Amino acid sequence: MGIFDKFRKRLKKISEDTNTEDLTEVSSIKKNTENLNMHTALNNMHKEKPPEEDIPPLQKEWDEWDQELDTSLDEPWKKLSKKERKKLKKEAKKPKIPKKPKGSKVDLQMMRSTTGRQLIKVEQAPRGSAGIKEVRLDDGLNIEIDLGGGVVESGGRVIKDGKALNILLEEIEWAMLESDISSAAVSEILDLMKNNLIGSRLRKGAELSKVVEATIKRALQSILKADYWDFEATVEENLSKGDKPVVIMLVGVNGTGKTTTTAKIAYMLKNKGYSIVAAASDTFRAGAIEQLEAHMKNLDVKCISSQRGGDSAAIARDAISHAKAKNIDIVLVDTAGRMQNKTNLMNELQKVHRVTKPHLVLFVGDALAGNDAVEQAAEFSRILTFDGAVLSKMDTDAKGGAGLSIAHATGKPIVLVGTGQEYTDLQQFQPEWLLKQLFE
Repeated sequence: MGIFDKFRKRLKKISEDTNTEDLTEVSSIKKNTENLNMHTALNNMHKEKPPEEDIPPLQKEWDEWDQELDTSLDEPWKKLSKKERKKLKKEAKKPKIPKKPKGSKVDLQMMRSTTGRQLIKVEQAPRGSAGIKEVRLDDGLNIEIDLGGGVVESGGRVIKDGKALNILLEEIEWAMLESDISSAAVSEILDLMKNNLIGSRLRKGAELSKVVEATIKRALQSILKADYWDFEATVEENLSKGDKPVVIMLVGVNGTGKTTTTAKIAYMLKNKGYSIVAAASDTFRAGAIEQLEAHMKNLDVKCISSQRGGDSAAIARDAISHAKAKNIDIVLVDTAGRMQNKTNLMNELQKVHRVTKPHLVLFVGDALAGNDAVEQAAEFSRILTFDGAVLSKMDTDAKGGAGLSIAHATGKPIVLVGTGQEYTDLQQFQPEWLLKQLFE
């Protein structure tokens, strides 16, 4: 059952109350204004036009001064040829793009990974709405608050703050919290939406409850699509530039499914025709090396490993050296689970990052962990920045709010989702799919 199913009838009742109690009817004001304008126009028809000599002296002086303006500044423009003038006009119409620092080769418009490599943005179909407002959150993330077609610029009724509107938003808040969306995300979204709703005009015949529901959906979708990039296209782009091997590092806390996710990524990329080598850099957990070796044997992929307790960074470096020597396309680095509050273990993870300089760092989060997964991701992002998240066990998560909350808390998108136990059960994340899980 989706977020709004439990109380849509309640929303409708509150909406009806709100429309009558908390919305100011403006149609009568508009009618009175039209009558007043007509009366004024009729009076003006009976007045005589003032003679020209009655124009105040100041106005005459202004007109004479205006005719004597210095036109010498126009001379350079007149000297230009017709072709040159046309070129200058065309240049003036071009949108302004931030200039790169002198000598810099960095494209400021490009999304980049933790090591400065290009991330390929997922192309979205263009969509227009008069009610779209882009808002910058406290963590620097930009989201869109789109009030949609239920809100108009003139006419209708003015939405005012009041008891009925607050009850409506409170009902929605509880429903979102029950879907495992973090309280921080819920509060911020509802506050932004309320600020944009109050003072807006509700279209005649529109229900406030439906406008609010649609606005929330679009706001959540905006969070999920912020800096959203395509995993396979990004890997392909790096390889096409000859930047190989492409190193993909997987991080996360204990028990989130990093090793299984590593195997699924290996299967996905091998099916695309890429050659792969895996690095068993989880030398801390008992059985981790054997587990990855077993997966790679099933997939016919080389696995570089050592004894338990070995140097994780050294194993990853050896895997990269092997890939360069054998002209292998991709290196997958499976790291040990690290509790975000263990400083010495996190320092070891940072060492692996420094040694490997990975093209992509993926945080693997457990969808079943709910708000715990959100806290883990937020803490990880403060200590070791990652490029995107992989949500495992999404097939067993009845609510899905953890994924949205991770994107909100870290400012990093969900890129891949695990939907089962098989190697084939890994796919590019689709924001629309998660919203469907939440709302329908």
